Amino acid sequence: MINNMKFNIQDRIVLDEMVDTFTTEMTKNCHEAELDGKRPIITKQYWLQMIAEVQSKIDSFTTVKALTHSNKYR
Repeated sequence: MINNMKFNIQDRIVLDEMVDTFTTEMTKNCHEAELDGKRPIITKQYWLQMIAEVQSKIDSFTTVKALTHSNKYR
């Protein structure tokens, strides 16, 4: 295992898209469950907390250039 590997711009484009897509789908599913009168097993608030935590970890393993690019275009 290489300890100094960091995500580059190409990696971040894919990771950002995955996180954004997951967040959108999770929000849609929670909204649909609410409309149907159902309670999801995992609450929307908890998902958002976990997404923020994962995003923080991704950011910490991203090159400065890639992080700047991500923040600029996301």
